[in-house]
Amino acid sequence: MAQPELSPELKSKLLDSRSLPRDVAVRGTTYTVESPVTAGFKGAVWRVVDHFGRPRALKLAIESDYQDRSYLQEVSYIAKLDAYPQFAKFIDAGVVEVLLASEPHRFIGFVEEWIDGETLESFLEKQPGEVTVSFLRAFVDASCEILQSLEDTQLCHDDLHARNLMVAPIKGALEPLYGIKVIDMGSMKPAGTSQKRIDDLRHIVTHLVSICNVIRRRRTANPSERRFLRAIVPLMCSMLDVDPSVALRAPRQIREHFDLAFTRASQEGGENPPTLVSPFEFLSAEHIADDRLLVRIFARSCPWLEKVSGPDPCLVTGPRGCGKSTIFRWLSLKAHIRQHSDAFDTMRIRRFRAEIIHYFNLLAAREVVHTLSLVSGREDRETYWGFGFAQERLIYDWLSQRLEPANHFRLHGTSLMQQLQEALEEKMQHAHSQMLKGLNLAATTPDTFLGDLTSLLVREISFFSGRRPAFLVDDFSIHRLSEHVQVILNRIIWERRSSHVFKLSSEKYGAVLTDSFNATADLTREMIEIDCGREFIALDDVEQGRRALAFAIELLDNRLKQAGYSGSAEALIGHSKWQEGSLGMALATGKRGRVDDEYHGLECIAQLCSGDVSSLLLVFSMIFDAGKVKSASTTQITKVAQSRAIREASRKKLEAIKPSFPFGPEMYAVVDAFGNLVRNVLQRGLRIRKGEQHVPSQCPRIEIDQGSGAVADTLAAEQRELALELVRRAIFIEMQPGLSRHGNVTTLRWHLRRIYLPAFGAALAKNDAVKENPDWFKFFLLNPKEACDQVWTKWKKGDEGQQELDYGNN
Repeated sequence: MAQPELSPELKSKLLDSRSLPRDVAVRGTTYTVESPVTAGFKGAVWRVVDHFGRPRALKLAIESDYQDRSYLQEVSYIAKLDAYPQFAKFIDAGVVEVLLASEPHRFIGFVEEWIDGETLESFLEKQPGEVTVSFLRAFVDASCEILQSLEDTQLCHDDLHARNLMVAPIKGALEPLYGIKVIDMGSMKPAGTSQKRIDDLRHIVTHLVSICNVIRRRRTANPSERRFLRAIVPLMCSMLDVDPSVALRAPRQIREHFDLAFTRASQEGGENPPTLVSPFEFLSAEHIADDRLLVRIFARSCPWLEKVSGPDPCLVTGPRGCGKSTIFRWLSLKAHIRQHSDAFDTMRIRRFRAEIIHYFNLLAAREVVHTLSLVSGREDRETYWGFGFAQERLIYDWLSQRLEPANHFRLHGTSLMQQLQEALEEKMQHAHSQMLKGLNLAATTPDTFLGDLTSLLVREISFFSGRRPAFLVDDFSIHRLSEHVQVILNRIIWERRSSHVFKLSSEKYGAVLTDSFNATADLTREMIEIDCGREFIALDDVEQGRRALAFAIELLDNRLKQAGYSGSAEALIGHSKWQEGSLGMALATGKRGRVDDEYHGLECIAQLCSGDVSSLLLVFSMIFDAGKVKSASTTQITKVAQSRAIREASRKKLEAIKPSFPFGPEMYAVVDAFGNLVRNVLQRGLRIRKGEQHVPSQCPRIEIDQGSGAVADTLAAEQRELALELVRRAIFIEMQPGLSRHGNVTTLRWHLRRIYLPAFGAALAKNDAVKENPDWFKFFLLNPKEACDQVWTKWKKGDEGQQELDYGNN
């Protein structure tokens, strides 16, 4: 259906000063028209003055754009922003009749405060000399205030482009000062209802990129400012991340991370090793540029580190933010060397199979050469590593023959490895540009290239003779690499070579295990799968629970130490203690007037996050904010502050599901229904008789007996996709299939990710499960609330004679 818009003739009249009326009336108030300002697809803006001579902006929107909605609804949204100085003040609105060249026209008129100044678009174009790093930082602060205002009012501007942001002088200042003002609120909507491809946050990132580009073009930034501009690139990427559970979207966090990046950039540049400015700087490994810092803050007590670092090829799966990237960065040899030294379509993909393999070979070879370059700068390069000048020349000659690099000018003293690295990067750029142009390369490296290279390393360099080189490929997931690219690369990755192994990380079900010859990698032969999600839940075991606690403490203590904080994890947070004996009992007791202090202490946090790095850091960060912890603080944060912060962190994670694509609202409905069921069963359901005790039922797990086929076989296509997305995003953790108690069949076991449980006031442990059949599971995905209500009837307390269940018989 075509959208209504201004005709060219009408737009011309609206911008023609000669055809404008002298006065315009809006709901009985007369405004004198001074001049036209601009016109777009659906309206125009005039500068007018009221009868007191005060300038106003009058937006005239075409009436046909309001056929299926009321402008009064928009006015009600705009009115919510009246208390926020970042937005132009709304004055009035109503139906307006305008004479243009003696011809009547009807519009919906919106009267706003007139803002002097220039639009951001015009300012960047006309005054580039004023666009500095200070301007950029001030714009970040202003943008975060705008985003926070919209979040407070549960609104979205929905049209936050560079012509709707004004760089405006601040009236009454003793010296020239400017601020950012938002104008034209005619597209205001409730948060989450926009249908536009570019939302408010994406608009802000676009403006930040434009500002950075202006600064770079001027080439006037000093070294620390250039470091700052480099440091904020991953931050802007995080702001655009499609996965809301790991995206940098909270306005306060955005501002803090940009401020930390500036502080760091101002302090770096010398020989001193880097430290943290704040314990919660760099929530993602992708943001840590310096390997030395990553090695120092890495927690070696990570419960599954031993499995990942073993000699076997492996596929590490798990949710975004669980620490896969951090482990791979820490495992990389070059990180420890530094520390110790103080969108093609399918047909095009198939056409460029050789080029894709070639590019991947070059990328892996570049990492090998980069690592060897670091080794070559060490005093023990020969005595410990066995990498002397003869070995360096041999590898240089071997790669040169296969790459045929041009004879570059090389000044005496230039490292052979450095020259090789430059040649590899040049080849990579050439391959990339040719593929973008749709051209094939005249010559490419073969499938056996990496195997031959690592065989040479093992044979010639003594350090590798007893150690197989491992290539660490992070985020080998479909959302990063299409299925067809993965299939092509699998010929390289899963080739059986004694000289090297590959270790991959991906989201659950994100890695395709079939290669271009339709051979399938066997999870039991070619590699082992380490499912971080399952590892989280496995920490219920007492010994594993101790490891999870040690990991949580070490993770926080390392960051506190690097940030120069006086306190420790145990001093600031302390251990978990409940008068009732456990968190489950404390939550189920429900004493009247009870202070909200159930979720507290390191044991509770360790179980809640179970080694999930992003969730641990979010919880710790919010607890520190609630406790107003400073660098000199050593006093324990109160249990009440901890509990409220943990619940708020859980709610944030829960709300982050809604905007996920696809199935965001559907996944939220599933978690909301199941979370409420788990809470009701805990607090108001039948208790379990366990020996002489009667304990509350804790059932965060679903168990479905699978008969002759898998549960997925009973689902329609859309339900299968929803189920896959729930597991892929680790909203539910898919455990290893169990053996049913009711027959020799396997049981599908889904465990709700613990970070969501405090949002519902549920416990974190498990002593029972929702045990149903495949038909119920299908019902659960189709209508989660009704399916959970059905289950609740079985657990609800009846008369006085039915208050408990025998353990394990439910």
